[in-house]
Parts: sequence; C-alpha cells; structure tokens
Amino acid sequence: MSDHEANQDAKIQRLIDESDLRDLIHRYAFGLDHQDWELWRSVFTDEVRFDMSDFAPEPPPRFLPAEKNVRAMQRMFAEFDATQHFMGSHRYAIDGDTAVITAHMRAEHWLTSGEGGDKYTMFGTYTDECVRTPEGWKMQSVTLRLIRQEGDRHVMHLAATRGRNRSKNEETS
Repeated sequence: MSDHEANQDAKIQRLIDESDLRDLIHRYAFGLDHQDWELWRSVFTDEVRFDMSDFAPEPPPRFLPAEKNVRAMQRMFAEFDATQHFMGSHRYAIDGDTAVITAHMRAEHWLTSGEGGDKYTMFGTYTDECVRTPEGWKMQSVTLRLIRQEGDRHVMHLAATRGRNRSKNEETS
C-alpha cells in the first residue's frame, strides 16, 4: 500500500469515527428526550462516570454501573412534561480506540409544578470520554460544564423528588 493510499484510508477511518461519535452523542440526547432507556443505555460502557458537579456537587463523580444511572434518569425524566437536548459544535480528539467528544449543549426541561416557573434551561459544554468496543463507540465518562442557566432550577429538583417518591410508593405497593 502506498503512502497516499494509507493516508486516504486514515482519512476515511477518521470520517467514519467522527460520524459514529456524532451518532453516539445524539443517541444520548434522543434517548433522554424520548425516554428510550434501551437506546440511552446503549451509549455507555458497563460502568460510567457522570460529573454534573457544575449543576449538583453531590454526590461526587465516581464510576457506577450504567444501569444504576439509567434507573435514576428514568425516574426523574418520567416526571417531566417534556425535555429537549440540543448538541452542536462537535469537536473530536480521536487517538486509536479512545476519543473525547466536546460539544456545546442546550437542554430544556418543562414540568408543570404549580410552584412558579415551569421551565429550566441549561447551556453548557459536554466533554465525553469514549472507548471503541466490539459493539462500537461507548461513553465511559460524561462531564457537563455549565455556561449559563435560565428559568426555575427548582424544576429539576421537583422532578427528581417526584421520581423518588413514585419509586418508593411503587416498592411499597
């Protein structure tokens, strides 16, 4: 194989990887917004680290089973009237079988609360550490850095509380 052919193959592989990584972060957003928990789970390695400390410093970021994270989001997102996550300005740092996706995000959350504002919006940057697996690219670490917040942040806490309460009630039924 000539140097030119090798260079072309490397460029093609780069385009394939970027396309797959873009799909990965879009499945993350789509899975959340459509509450497609099988799709959302498919995004992650078996253990994943979420660092949302810009939004909620506790608990501190640590690796947990992906299923535990899925169940927590499933409880909370069931309480929202709707959500919509936008991802853009993607950047990729690909090094063999590891990659980092950096993408701007805007996340809208609506919840009829009867307690003031019903909307909360986050603006920020996701930095996702990914690994290539036999099933394709997966996220092993997700970090959100907030740039701005608008609306009633209480909407997030109310959804989480309602979700926990619903789970407790279902467990005792």
